Amino acid sequence: MKRNFTQFIAVALCLGISVGCEPLEPEESNVYDIDDIRSVVTYAEGFLIHAYLMIPGSHNQFPLACASDDAVINDPGNPVKNVVRGGWTSNQNPFGVWNENYESILYLNTFFEEVADIEWYWKNKTTNELFSKKLKGEAYALRAWNYFKLLQAHAGPGQNGEMLGVPIVDHVLDATDPDDYQVPRSSFNDLVEFIISDCDKAIASLPSRWEDAGDFVIDNAIGERNTNRINGLVARLIKAKTLLYAASPAYSDGTYTYQMAAEAAADLINENNGLTKVSNAQHGHLRFYNNENVAKDNLHPEVFWYSSRTSGNNWEATNYPPSLYGNGRTNPSQELVNAFPMEDGTPATQEVINSDHPFDGRDPRLEKYILYDGATFSRGGNTIEINTKAGSQDAPGSTDVNTSVTGYYLRKFMNVENVNLNPSVNSQGTRYYTFARYTDALLIFAEAANQAAGPDGLIGGFSARQVINALRDRAGITSTTYVDGLDQQQLNALIQNERRIELCFEGERFWDIRRWKLVDKMQQPVSGVRISADGLVYTYSKVEDRDYGDHQVYGPIPYSETLKYNLIQNLGWR
Repeated sequence: MKRNFTQFIAVALCLGISVGCEPLEPEESNVYDIDDIRSVVTYAEGFLIHAYLMIPGSHNQFPLACASDDAVINDPGNPVKNVVRGGWTSNQNPFGVWNENYESILYLNTFFEEVADIEWYWKNKTTNELFSKKLKGEAYALRAWNYFKLLQAHAGPGQNGEMLGVPIVDHVLDATDPDDYQVPRSSFNDLVEFIISDCDKAIASLPSRWEDAGDFVIDNAIGERNTNRINGLVARLIKAKTLLYAASPAYSDGTYTYQMAAEAAADLINENNGLTKVSNAQHGHLRFYNNENVAKDNLHPEVFWYSSRTSGNNWEATNYPPSLYGNGRTNPSQELVNAFPMEDGTPATQEVINSDHPFDGRDPRLEKYILYDGATFSRGGNTIEINTKAGSQDAPGSTDVNTSVTGYYLRKFMNVENVNLNPSVNSQGTRYYTFARYTDALLIFAEAANQAAGPDGLIGGFSARQVINALRDRAGITSTTYVDGLDQQQLNALIQNERRIELCFEGERFWDIRRWKLVDKMQQPVSGVRISADGLVYTYSKVEDRDYGDHQVYGPIPYSETLKYNLIQNLGWR
């Protein structure tokens, strides 16, 4: 079958394998035959590069957090507002990933089919073989990544009563055969099996990280120059996370177990030097998202995969309080603030929350992730203090339309030390978007290991309690006494809370409460705080309802797809 492909490679050639970053001059037609693609390695690699380009590389107002119990968005026109009011439908789904992920899979399948015999590096046989192996490994890992995202957003119980995945497309569909396009939804377990298979192939083909070995023959193919590409640690993370989802209450039928998920996560932990760099000495890793060292040597123990480093201030412009010239869009909830324990590791009590000093003596992560009344930071030698008391510009109910509705503003991901939005300054800061990091893997292990073997059962040399204590020690929690006294059920609740805190605003909470089938958390109203002008009275109240149906534990199949052929919709969706 003969196919033509539009040239989409030039913008990404600096990720190419054997040429510099100068864009190629397009031919007059700007269209290439598949034989042309096979004959020029940078064109052929472009199928893979395009799959990279399909991956979102920004936070985009943190919509998933604002659709969960972690936050509220203060923009009345944002699609998330319609979702939380009961407007989430199969035709209006801001959380769907169907089109973009299947488009990415198309490019990856084309890569597999059309470039199998390409000579990637004619100068050296060893380098050529390394190129071939690693590029295929990347393609398998990216396909697994895309299918996991599809599982997360669209798998669920079909209207036929079966737990279903999504259509598994493992080849380029034949445009001349209409039946080839009517791929039925797989079973959920078959989808998991497919993802795990791709992960295993990627793990066998990719180095854990892209490091130079000091040998040009090797480094030219799999060295540090591949920074920002998917690697073996990410493939291990996708595998562990897929197994965790498959063992979770929303999906499990016993085929895939917590033991399997824990073992996969333990393999990753051992591959990443265990817990040697998870301690209070590495508390700086909590600010992984603008750590300059990440981009220097590609070996930051917390960050596995991240976007190219850029400068900007759009995240801050979106989320800074209005007094700092921001739009204050992402408003952390009172429920999230309450989730942060005390510095000694004990839960924050109602007595503390209802006092006139509710933020004193709290988990240091609260100060790092959320801007609350009295929070401070330094910039340019000056100390800036947040004021959300009644009468201030940033207080809920002020005349400024960009004020927070909850009384809190986002600090996590904000480069507060460098970004000044004052029009007379308008400074920018360095940032990058993190796709995969170590803490997610550690929390996957802790959850699965506790479920499989209890708090102290060893899997791969680690226990759930040990890992959680290490994470809390890194955060600045001063004692393990509280965690050491928990039984299995209590530790499970704490692990869920730790996952909420550590991964807040990273797109996890929305899906976590669904795979745990915590319908009450999905449907719980979200609260905020108003503080009197003298700072002595804290009044907590509901600021937004959550109108989710029980069936919305699972996302829908896009309505437009169900019109194309007999594609089964998830139960409860129309």
